[in-house]
Amino acid sequence: MALTELTIRNFAIIKQLEIEVDDGLTVVTGETGAGKSIVLDALNLILGSRAEAEMIRHGEDQCEITALFSIDGLRNVKSWLEQRDLNEAADDQNYCLVRRVVRINKPTKCYINDQPSTLTSLRELGYMLVDLHGQHEHQSLMRLPEQRRIIDQFADHSDALKVMAKLASKIHRIERELGTLSQSQTDNADRMELLSFQLNELDEASILDGEFEELEQEHGRLSNSQELIDGIEAAIDSLFHNEASNVTAELGRSVNQLRTLVEFDSNLQSANDLLNSALAQVEEAQSALESARAKIDQDPERLKEVEHRRDTLINLARKHRCAENALPERHQALQAEYERIESAHTQPEKLQKELVDLKDQYIKIANAISLKRQAVAEQLSKSISEQMQDLGMSGGALSIQVEPSISDEVVISEHGLDHIEFLVSTNHGMPLKSLNKTASGGEMSRISLAIQVITSEKSDTPTLVFDEVDVGVGGKVAQIVGTRLRKLGSSAQVICITHLPQVASQGQQHIFIDKVSTDTETYSTLIKLDDEMRTTEIARMLGGEVITDRTRAHAQEMLAASS
Repeated sequence: MALTELTIRNFAIIKQLEIEVDDGLTVVTGETGAGKSIVLDALNLILGSRAEAEMIRHGEDQCEITALFSIDGLRNVKSWLEQRDLNEAADDQNYCLVRRVVRINKPTKCYINDQPSTLTSLRELGYMLVDLHGQHEHQSLMRLPEQRRIIDQFADHSDALKVMAKLASKIHRIERELGTLSQSQTDNADRMELLSFQLNELDEASILDGEFEELEQEHGRLSNSQELIDGIEAAIDSLFHNEASNVTAELGRSVNQLRTLVEFDSNLQSANDLLNSALAQVEEAQSALESARAKIDQDPERLKEVEHRRDTLINLARKHRCAENALPERHQALQAEYERIESAHTQPEKLQKELVDLKDQYIKIANAISLKRQAVAEQLSKSISEQMQDLGMSGGALSIQVEPSISDEVVISEHGLDHIEFLVSTNHGMPLKSLNKTASGGEMSRISLAIQVITSEKSDTPTLVFDEVDVGVGGKVAQIVGTRLRKLGSSAQVICITHLPQVASQGQQHIFIDKVSTDTETYSTLIKLDDEMRTTEIARMLGGEVITDRTRAHAQEMLAASS
């Protein structure tokens, strides 16, 4: 089962209807204008058809359609919901609740499992749950992709289709990469030329890590050597070579005096120790000053070399817009970029080779799929044409054309190389023409029925809805239509709006739509008929307003024959 409940509020002349739908064949009947097609329009709306303000019941500001679907066993639907995180809010993940609200002068609102959704998502989900056959926007058989899907579903080669689609995706990705690489070839060549110049310059400079800091220190010493020498010598002379105030000599004398006095007063021991330490530090300071003085080199030539090297690094840093100490890192980055671009020059060759291999694989699989499609198309064309004869289209025929691409320039598609189209002739001697340009509404419904009967065992759409399937037929053909619909109901949920008693009598569930008029309003109501009420409704369909014993007996006979 798929559709279990349909609730309609304030839609056209419908005030509120709640419809519970069972498995098998459900027939919907009622007087002309009672609202049978309005129910179908409401279902069509919730499957993503265009919404208009005129759909809203007069006097109301919005209408609302809600449908509950049982999706137990529908793995494709469950997977679709899981991929979009639309199943988490469901109370029971074996059910899916779909709702659409149409408002006056405001955008419509769509909900899947009470989560806001887009109209596109609603349509995608709708195509997996319900197939409407009749004069409606949701009539999938009119679409070429749906015609291809019917062939592929009957051919049962889904694994090969998945492999072909993956190959097509890889081919398109590589073609995009090659296009990008081709566009950037000139830019890459210019960039490599610049990088080559910059790298040669940096290679010749041979910059070491930390080199600029060392140059700065050496430049500071060399450029201020005389000032350093004068300062150090002045300090040494003042502290150690001045006879009047020789720090070392004065500290030495003080230490010697205290050493003798400590013997008489131990309280002087601390002062004596501090002076001894001070003397040692002063002597070390003198040694350090003299050592530093000895190391100062007054070398004008070396100063020129350092200044030249320093200026070189400063100029390079300015060119590369980085700090002088970041030049080695910049050098490595440019080298890596050069190697990456250089490697990219060989990439197109590798990608071209991979592309050729993938196209060979794709064409091999696509050709095999095409042959399978052609065989299935021939078989289906014959079977569907036979069904059309039984459904009142004497002399009519359907031909499924599978035309493989014969162009030298193969157009890669995830669906293969074939153009698939259903052509139909509705009368003997008439030429085959495109299905959506030839068949009337009633003929289209019967062709759809013929296709569904043939393909029902492999169909993955759980609910099929037929409207005007019995237009222009009667008698024996109408009986055959009803029988076909009931047979179809054994493998899918089928809902059929009909005005023929031969079709209505085949239903396993019968819904009657009636229009009620009062002094203030008009609205449609729904009744699920029991056995007695069904007999009355079939009798009405057979004989009109006046129901006789004869028409009632005929109705009972028809119902008994279908059970």
